Amino acid sequence: MGSYGSEPEQESIMMEDTDTEEPENKVNSLVTEVFSWSLSDVLNRNLYNGKTHEDLRSKILGVNRSPTLEISRVEPAKGFVTDKHLLYTVSYERGQGSYEPVVGDLIALTDVRPKCVDDLQRPNMSYLVAIVDHMKVKSSSCKLRILSSKPITGNDGRHLIVYLTNLTANDRISQSLDTPVGMKKKMFETLLRVDSSVEESCVECSLDETRDLLSLNMKEVLKSFQLDSSQEAVVLSCVALRDCDHKNTIKLIWGPPGTGKTKTISSLLFMLLRMECRTLTCAPTNIAVLGITKRVMRLVRDSLVHDTYGLGDIVLFGNTERMKIDECEDLYDIFLNLRVKILADCLAPLTGWKGYSEQMICLLEDPEEQYMLYLNGDNLYTEKEESSDSHMKKASKRKNRKTITVSTWKAKKKRRNNKETNEYEIKQSSKQESDKKNCKHDELVTFEEFVTNGFKFLGDHLISCIKSLYTHMPTSFISVEVAKEMVELVGSLECISKSLKQIVASKAGLKEAFRFPCSKLRYLQETLQFPDFKEDHRQIRRFCLRHACLILCTASSSVNVDTQVSNPLKFLVIDEAAQLKECESVIPLQLYGLRHVILVGDERQLPAMVQSKICEEAEFGRSLFERLALLGHKKHLLNVQYRMHPSISRFPNREFYNKSILDGVNVKSNTYEKRFLDGNMYGSYSFINVTAAKEEFDRSHSMRNVMEVAVVGEIVASLFKRTASDHPLLCLFIISHLTFVNVLTEAVSRKQKVSVGCISPYKAQVNALQEEIGTKYIGYERYFTVNVRSVDGFQGSEEDVIIISTVRCNSKGSVGFLANHQRTNVALTRARHCLWILGNESTLVNSGTIWKHLVVDAKNRGCFYNAGEDKNVVQAARNALAELGQLDSLFSTDSLLFKEAKWQVKFSDIFMKTIARLTDHEIFNEVVSLLVKLSNGWREPEKGGNSLVNTEGSCTLIEEYKVTKDLYLIWAVDTVAQDAVCSQVLMVWGVLSATKFEELSKMLMEKVYGNYTINMMNRCKERHTEGNLMLPITWSMNSDTDQCCKTRPSTWLVLGDRPLTLASHCKSASISLHQLDQHNQRLGRLVQRLGRLSQGIGHLSQRIDQLSQLLDQLLSQLSQGSPTGMVIQDLMEGEAGGKESLL
Repeated sequence: MGSYGSEPEQESIMMEDTDTEEPENKVNSLVTEVFSWSLSDVLNRNLYNGKTHEDLRSKILGVNRSPTLEISRVEPAKGFVTDKHLLYTVSYERGQGSYEPVVGDLIALTDVRPKCVDDLQRPNMSYLVAIVDHMKVKSSSCKLRILSSKPITGNDGRHLIVYLTNLTANDRISQSLDTPVGMKKKMFETLLRVDSSVEESCVECSLDETRDLLSLNMKEVLKSFQLDSSQEAVVLSCVALRDCDHKNTIKLIWGPPGTGKTKTISSLLFMLLRMECRTLTCAPTNIAVLGITKRVMRLVRDSLVHDTYGLGDIVLFGNTERMKIDECEDLYDIFLNLRVKILADCLAPLTGWKGYSEQMICLLEDPEEQYMLYLNGDNLYTEKEESSDSHMKKASKRKNRKTITVSTWKAKKKRRNNKETNEYEIKQSSKQESDKKNCKHDELVTFEEFVTNGFKFLGDHLISCIKSLYTHMPTSFISVEVAKEMVELVGSLECISKSLKQIVASKAGLKEAFRFPCSKLRYLQETLQFPDFKEDHRQIRRFCLRHACLILCTASSSVNVDTQVSNPLKFLVIDEAAQLKECESVIPLQLYGLRHVILVGDERQLPAMVQSKICEEAEFGRSLFERLALLGHKKHLLNVQYRMHPSISRFPNREFYNKSILDGVNVKSNTYEKRFLDGNMYGSYSFINVTAAKEEFDRSHSMRNVMEVAVVGEIVASLFKRTASDHPLLCLFIISHLTFVNVLTEAVSRKQKVSVGCISPYKAQVNALQEEIGTKYIGYERYFTVNVRSVDGFQGSEEDVIIISTVRCNSKGSVGFLANHQRTNVALTRARHCLWILGNESTLVNSGTIWKHLVVDAKNRGCFYNAGEDKNVVQAARNALAELGQLDSLFSTDSLLFKEAKWQVKFSDIFMKTIARLTDHEIFNEVVSLLVKLSNGWREPEKGGNSLVNTEGSCTLIEEYKVTKDLYLIWAVDTVAQDAVCSQVLMVWGVLSATKFEELSKMLMEKVYGNYTINMMNRCKERHTEGNLMLPITWSMNSDTDQCCKTRPSTWLVLGDRPLTLASHCKSASISLHQLDQHNQRLGRLVQRLGRLSQGIGHLSQRIDQLSQLLDQLLSQLSQGSPTGMVIQDLMEGEAGGKESLL
């Protein structure tokens, strides 16, 4: 569904406009249950604790963000039964909304686009939900068949569909869990055993001596796969179960990141396919299914002997759009939807391979006779408006092969010359008849043209049909010998087609050239026998699934696998089994006849995703793999990793796998270490400390960190520039079109494609990164690719360079679900050559989580760096913060601007106000540049050319440096004390004009520096130079003067990390001394008022105490039996206890 919700794994029931299939009308228990919920039931969090209820509740609470679709018509559908099957047909035009429905969608019908939950339940417009039951898609218009929870009247104004959720996956789980007890399979009995006896070897099979020989043969085949010892042991142990029918077994294959899970599984599936052992292979997602399918297909295609014969034993099925089959041409030959259409065409009684072979035989046996029939005409074709199909039907009735050939030629010529529609042909039939009679002799072709064109037309169709048959038919219907004959026939037809003009021109050798293909065609017609499907796509689909040896699909889609008693599936292999919810595993486990189950996964990576806290607490996301592992079931470990450079694998191997994983030879070689950027910070592994960042929530309440976004964007840009320098043509293109002046133009020896992955655990950060990177690198995929995804989205993927943005930056050390070990493991194990982790050291260390260990480990290994070490990163961060107006982060003591500075820099409120007023980007950058230079010790040359050291009274305390002609940066050297050490710092007061500077200088000297002692002033004026740099002076705090540096209550008030002086109370930098006095007077009056208020509060407190005593007396007298009215009267008159009247 593209931009909304989760992506349910389901079988596509979307049809072309020519399809007429109608699914059976079934209303299952889950849909019935959901239909029974009122809107208040859905919103009641405590009513149900199930996944479906919680998912629907969350979607309705966010209904304002749900996609909608405008509909044009609603009417009762075929099969509509009042109060039982409320089926309706809904018509709509494509592209009329943000929503494209699919079967299984739960929708709400409404008359307005909902902005809140209340819009779903308004007077005279009750909450009405329905489920999409069937779809029929045409080029521009579509029709849905929906099952409604309530009757829909034609004039109720409901013209909008609102998407809520998809029930397909939950519905399939529900159906599997509702299977009657009598139908439970032996596999479940095996799973329910607590002991691990299911892993023990079969005693009967171990006595079979032929198995040793079989194992030797398999080892020979496996050598070509180049498996390591652990991978080979796994494949052999699984394949050995092929002939074991004595017991059910379950194996767990534990595959940590980079250990070759996919390679191992594909090798296993290839062996099972070769041994003709029927196997179903599942995975939680379409991406995982495609990944394993592509690897298997590489092995299979390399082993094919007779062209593509044998691919018919493999079936891949699922949702065409979600699998993006259009982008996977290498999988066309095994995709079920395409196979069904191709076989339907090839097996059509008249226009399929049978019809074309009949016609070709006629042409090959006697081309002269066919030509004579063409010249003499045939009364069968006097009605020229008839279609070629009608010609074929009449010819078939007459059983005249020769006539069929002529009809095909005439139909071909008619299609070539006549561009009008059939309707127009009928209207103009009389005119066409007379015209064709007049020009009949002009249209006649020569014998050579007749034979050449006829052979080409029939040959092309026949070659296509024959290739399709031996590609898509199961090998159980086409033997190897027959397949060899078919391949030879195709080769013969193609060879004749190339030299046909010369053969026909000679005439003498024509029949001799045609004899071989003709005999082959007759042989195939007698040998090939296929079921009569009567062009029923459902029958063909069922046929393909029942006779396939290897079936691949998602676990959810396996509900559509049609098994049979005579030839059941024997193996079930589940890839990424640790990501598959236990209840979802039930779907494929219930297939009839399963004997052996192989679960492949890693429970120390991310589990299945759940969308509610309730489901999480109930461990709804736990996998069958994890449960069996916790019960002590033996796991076969793949113990060599081939993905990560050793410096990358070191930490996760130690923290998550107890150092049980070895590094492969390939990753330990010197050539595996890549340097994509210069500098130690961009080595194979590094933690990059990003300070002065700011975490914030976006509108969806997800975290983001703009500073880290800027840093990632700059690093990716640097990688792209470096890659461009390695490819001269790309470099020239960039220089001419993108003006990257820093890109080197010379070619270097290293020419390689670089793939980059940007990972963040937060959706808001992922969105921000995608926006930052945008489409900058589209079009350069041959050299450079960038993928930005969440941690969950990256599981199972890998890239050359991975950049992780941890986002979190706070003083509490709060990191949220970033502390999850499984999520951390996935994030840290996606990189091949370089892993660069961006984060805030302070936050991660204070978290006390796995991330503290990571930072400490990076420091111990010398892999810890500050982002400020890269000038380009600092520039990018500066620009980003300036554009977003986050000046507090930019001008702070731990800002990236000053992280590596020699001077500590502090900023007054006056500076923050004046810098915020600057709208000119160039002036702003000039101020920042000047501040960076000052913080690193640069000073303007003194007029006398001398640098003063340790002098008193000869230095001006307040400095003004020119930024522009009329604007100056105002700063001074001040002192601070910390941890018994005093040091000089830069105090930046503002960015002002010359006239404003004079006012500010007077105010500062009077109100700030006027309070300094002479010794304090001298400390500020002291200078120390090294070369051309002015450096801060530090000294031990051992005098009263130094104590003043630490405590100056009348001078500095500290707010956060910015010193806030008395001047900070001014409204602007241009404040006058008179105005300052007025502010002080107002402040005095305010203090007096606060004093009076404090006295009033004290008096009120006394009165409350008195009231309390009176109430105590009242309760006491009432308890002694005094009349209530008398006691109250005494209190009101002030006579109770001599107290003052309450009035």
